Amino acid sequence: MNAESIAVKNKAKKEIDYKEKAFNRLRKQNLRITNARKAIIDILEGRHLTIHEIYDELKLKGYHNLSTVYNNLDFLCDYKIITKVFINDKTYYDLAIEETSHDADSHIHVACQSSENIIELNEEKILEKIKNDPVFAGFDISKLQLIIEGTCKHESEMCKVKDTCYIKSIDKH
Repeated sequence: MNAESIAVKNKAKKEIDYKEKAFNRLRKQNLRITNARKAIIDILEGRHLTIHEIYDELKLKGYHNLSTVYNNLDFLCDYKIITKVFINDKTYYDLAIEETSHDADSHIHVACQSSENIIELNEEKILEKIKNDPVFAGFDISKLQLIIEGTCKHESEMCKVKDTCYIKSIDKH
């Protein structure tokens, strides 16, 4: 087995681990992990989607009842599996369980207002600077989510095309 195959296998194991941790937490409370809930978690992996985007993808998987989608999103929010993030005047859903793309409790969302791209950054230096600021000396921060909205400085139409937006290039770092 080559190094690339091992890396893919390890990534898959980590993905299973964080999902299984969340599912086990629910099972211990005698709560059901339905196929629709699993599908929502799978759809949100590494992405930020509105309820209508989630619903459109769930319809492709055979889930056609919008109220079921709302109920499952509420359930997953109540049990801190997913969270609502308000960006560019829209409500997006994001996995709150620790997955491979970010720390569940502390990360930065960067959103381009032109392309509507959203990326997550784990810039520990920025997060630690905020957590260690003297203003929070008597406060134990358990969750820190920073939302940065803006547009790229260049004058071209690049940001209106999702794949050429500047924040996509910083997502690689």
